[in-house]
Amino acid sequence: MGQCFSDTASLTDFVNKPGVEDKQLTAQDINRGLDLTAQHLKGKKKQITVVAVGGAINTILLRSRASTADVDFFSVDTVNNPTLRDGIRSAAKTMQLGEGWMNNHTALFITSDAKTNIYNEAIRDGVVIFDKPGLKVVAAPWMYCLVAKLEKAGNRGNAKSYDMSDASQYLIQESKRRGAKIKVADIEAKAKAYGVKIQEAQIEQLKALCGAYMEE
Repeated sequence: MGQCFSDTASLTDFVNKPGVEDKQLTAQDINRGLDLTAQHLKGKKKQITVVAVGGAINTILLRSRASTADVDFFSVDTVNNPTLRDGIRSAAKTMQLGEGWMNNHTALFITSDAKTNIYNEAIRDGVVIFDKPGLKVVAAPWMYCLVAKLEKAGNRGNAKSYDMSDASQYLIQESKRRGAKIKVADIEAKAKAYGVKIQEAQIEQLKALCGAYMEE
């Protein structure tokens, strides 16, 4: 899950929608929606880069999931909010989806400084999910994806059955990126840096799923 909207009204336009979508989005659905949004932005002579977080990464890039409920995103660009919002709405209308198919709900849970750091890391890492004139989508840093998913998995009211599987995919990708095993201390340090709270139980589950990519 782009914009981290500075005004309450425009932020609410996006964040009130997640969780109400009836349709699960496949990789094909996401690509079509992003393509339609890009076409709208191109027509308005805009070029916007957003950072994706969560299930869209697993569905469209890692292919570890068949579908996801929405495309969760953010960025630090507030200038083009209305144009992006209109593009998302236009794509939703064409595809007969709710406007929350693409939303920045995740931005509510990230501090301003953390958003800037994560965005800059994502740009540097350059893990591209979608790139066409008008719109570019890059994946959030693997370590942010990992600790955010571990936090979610530890929240009984919000956890999903696939959360730990998603987390293991992110850890594996980070291990491949580094060419080394990931230390538990590194995971804990990143969680603290991003302002994310993780529990020992999720670390132990992660070890059970992909311990070959971890070390103490």
